[in-house]
Amino acid sequence: MSSNRKVVKFHSVPTVNIGVIIFGLIFIFLGVQIVRSLKQERYSIYEVQKSYMDTNISGTAIALRQETLVATDTSGYINYYIRNGQKVGKNSTVYTIDSTGSLSDLISEASGDSISLNSAGYSEIKASLSSFQNYFTDVNFSDVYEFKYDLESQVLDIANSQVLDELTASGNSTIAFSQIPSSESGIITFYQDGYESKTPTDITLADFESDAYISTSLKTGEIIQAGSPVYKLITSEIWNLVLPLSAEDAQRLMEDTRVTLHMPNVTHEVYGDISVIQNGDAYFANITLDKLMVNYSNERFIPIEIVMTKQEGLNIPNSSIIEKQVLKVPIDYLTSGSNSTQNIYFNVRILDENGNLSITQVAPDIYYKDESFCYVDPNDFDVNAILVKNNSDSTMAVSEMGRTSLKGVYNINKGIAAFQPIEILASDSDFTIISDKAPYSCALYDRIILDASTIEEGQIIH
Repeated sequence: MSSNRKVVKFHSVPTVNIGVIIFGLIFIFLGVQIVRSLKQERYSIYEVQKSYMDTNISGTAIALRQETLVATDTSGYINYYIRNGQKVGKNSTVYTIDSTGSLSDLISEASGDSISLNSAGYSEIKASLSSFQNYFTDVNFSDVYEFKYDLESQVLDIANSQVLDELTASGNSTIAFSQIPSSESGIITFYQDGYESKTPTDITLADFESDAYISTSLKTGEIIQAGSPVYKLITSEIWNLVLPLSAEDAQRLMEDTRVTLHMPNVTHEVYGDISVIQNGDAYFANITLDKLMVNYSNERFIPIEIVMTKQEGLNIPNSSIIEKQVLKVPIDYLTSGSNSTQNIYFNVRILDENGNLSITQVAPDIYYKDESFCYVDPNDFDVNAILVKNNSDSTMAVSEMGRTSLKGVYNINKGIAAFQPIEILASDSDFTIISDKAPYSCALYDRIILDASTIEEGQIIH
């Protein structure tokens, strides 16, 4: 027996995988966010830190002294008996001169390699060693070599002087020579450079060009012709340091009469009188000293530092600083609100579309206040607004108010670029120190825009 079976074919219904849908939506969302982030402009942020700035004025100064070049009256060979930088008394022997040079040979023969210095000679050597030890630092180790040569020269000069005294006292020498004394007391040096007769008012910027500077030793070891300079005599302890200044530094020092200096190889501060000299378009500090001249008697160019006030505050980059035009509103127009005791509002008269006058209170961004004015954001007022003084009929139109510019930064603590004024204490080429005590100004760890030119005020920072 057969039976008829009818097969009914159903269409399959696709199943929905909710996981795939969710994953797809997430993928689309992430893609959109990536595209948005790529299109968003990036801004560099700077966190305000506490710091300080050394505002000292430093540079290389020219040393000017009362210097006289002393020439010899006769020709011959010279033997010196005063060391470079040594003080000489009036009528003390500075050098001897003879026409044949035999005196030098006789002194060498008499001294030899085994000469013993007398007590005075040992005292001088000991004083030199003690002085060098006081000023020596490991940083300037190369000074040891220079001191070694100076010490050798000092020993030789002392020995020569000692031998000359012995030869003169014995009367055995048959060589004709002249002992030449100093006509004045002072410090002896043995170089010339053309600056001997210059005064502070003569100095120009060209005098500081090291490539053009020429210093010539007066100790040649050769026969000297009559009329030639043989040594230089410094006759006063009072001397001058002339330092080139920028126009800004000249203005800072214009009212000062006395300054503190840092000088090389001196562990203590040095004090001197100061005046500012203008020569053409150039400015110079003329510093007068009455001490330490002998320490630098052989130096024409001396690095110095004029000590100024050290400025402490908050450190910000110069690229963050902008200027903004603000309104100067008389401070007596400030008033308090109905539920406030602080004078942070202005009464503004408004004429509505029906011709009715009314008074409303506006609380603008007050950037700064002094005894006379409030400095406020002009965008907080309508250009035709009229301010009304509290409890008075006096009015002032916004269009008639004075304007000035304030320096500030864009603060983004709240995600919006908000202008914030600053009080500048000191600046250099890269950074500025601002006051951390000024009202309305930046505070420690505030976040500001690193480059203010890349953003506009009020812009939202993502």
